[in-house]
Amino acid sequence: MKKKTPKLYCLEQPKSSNGDQFRTIRSNIRYTRVGGEIRSLLVTSSLPDEGKSTVAINLAIAMAEAGKTVLLIDGDLRTPTVHKAFDLPNWIGLSSILVDHTRLEDCIISIEEAEGLSVLTSGPISPNPAELLGSEGMKRLFTELSVRFDTIVIDSSSVLMPFSDALILATMTEGVLLVVKSGKVLLKHTSSAKHLLEQQGAHLLGAVLNYRKKSRRSKIRGEDFAEWASFSGMV
Repeated sequence: MKKKTPKLYCLEQPKSSNGDQFRTIRSNIRYTRVGGEIRSLLVTSSLPDEGKSTVAINLAIAMAEAGKTVLLIDGDLRTPTVHKAFDLPNWIGLSSILVDHTRLEDCIISIEEAEGLSVLTSGPISPNPAELLGSEGMKRLFTELSVRFDTIVIDSSSVLMPFSDALILATMTEGVLLVVKSGKVLLKHTSSAKHLLEQQGAHLLGAVLNYRKKSRRSKIRGEDFAEWASFSGMV
């Protein structure tokens, strides 16, 4: 099934309730760690089509709005969408750096409309994404990027897939955000994804409930996208 192109709520509808929700999530993430801010974040979901890419993208924009230098990485090397959201070329990117040793400077793209935000697209589709993401080259790259940017946000593939991409990336970041499509994904799927991430030692920050059931008033106002939830209240 063809993936939908994520919407840039924080850029295209900055004063909307959807845009405000991402700024609220940004604030919630900021206070989840005692002694300092989360500097690297993985955004994933239990299953595809839960809106994780939209959350990752808008959260990165919201973080840049707060004065941070932010790098958004498309770590979904199988069905990438970040480049589509920003209408960017994707002939080089993360996979190019890891496979062909393409220069980092040639792959990182600054987003003019969002000061402080840069994007590293996925690059060409690789036949062995899990091997690339778990390679020593990826670890060295991530260390270098962590020095260059205040915050790194990674959009990854879903957890409950027949490959380990998201679980590999979860071990590199300081926090993981799990996106849950409200009313569509079964609790057992969310529980399984949470359990697998915890087995890898991932620091689960919380969940984002997407497409929650709208009240009549919220339908009129368009308040229909994302809201924060703690895991204690979900799983």
